[in-house]
Amino acid sequence: MRRAWLLASGGIALAVIAGWAAVAYSDAGSVQGLAQARAAAAQLAQTLDRLEDERAIENLQRSYGYFVDKALWKETADLFADDGTLEIGGRGVFVGKARVLQYLKFLAPQGLTYGTMFNHMQLQPIVTIAPDGQTAKGRWHFLAEVGEYQKSSRWGMGTYENEYVKQNGVWKIKTLHAYFRMYVNYADGWAKSAVPNTRPEKDLPPDRAPTVTYDTYPSTFIPPYHYKNPVTGR
Repeated sequence: MRRAWLLASGGIALAVIAGWAAVAYSDAGSVQGLAQARAAAAQLAQTLDRLEDERAIENLQRSYGYFVDKALWKETADLFADDGTLEIGGRGVFVGKARVLQYLKFLAPQGLTYGTMFNHMQLQPIVTIAPDGQTAKGRWHFLAEVGEYQKSSRWGMGTYENEYVKQNGVWKIKTLHAYFRMYVNYADGWAKSAVPNTRPEKDLPPDRAPTVTYDTYPSTFIPPYHYKNPVTGR
């Protein structure tokens, strides 16, 4: 709702600026006034472009979450740039669409099967667009419910610190890095149990070693922030 209002009001503002520029130019022949109006219109147009980029990136990341929920691995891999990378937990870095797809299929077969649940909520996005509008970074919090009927059930949560790239006008995932914060058995809860972080698999060796080695809950690790403090600028 807020973004729709911004876009609508932005369009109105552009029209008002254009009208004001025409009046200013015809009324006083003011080249300076027209230049100022054009500069203001260009600045506003750039702001609207960045808002549209932010919306597209949020939709891209949410699409990732919905596809993962349904084990639609091919559709998930298609969200990545050709040279995109995936790093989830501590299993290491997988480079390129083919390797991303291979990793995802390692988790489970294509498409949900009876008794399998991947519920994957992505929350609290902070998206930072580069000034040229061609690259971006995003931080998300995720909450997961995963399990197999009458076999296992777990709560999970963590943080994404991702990078995105715009190719031919379309935003794609350049780097997806999911930092696990906690996985625990559902029945025990986080007061009584904790599942260790994953490590590289012998049956699926990564293309690169993990970017960082860390332990999950009850240990504490805070993934580095890609953005500055919005108040202090640090």
